[in-house]
Amino acid sequence: MKGISYLTDEEGQKKAVVIDFDLLKDRDNLLDILDDIEDEVAINLRKNEPSLDWEEIKSSLISKD
Repeated sequence: MKGISYLTDEEGQKKAVVIDFDLLKDRDNLLDILDDIEDEVAINLRKNEPSLDWEEIKSSLISKD
């Protein structure tokens, strides 16, 4: 996203975010930026979780009805 930069550590892991003040003029834009950052944090926290097979999940949900 334009106007957003990340500070990384020696291993390339994102540690901080820098937001251009020009992006903060519009309150709705700020909320969008914060949503994007929150999404990225959630993705990074979950990237090492094991994946689940959709067919198994679907069948377990159907069997609970």
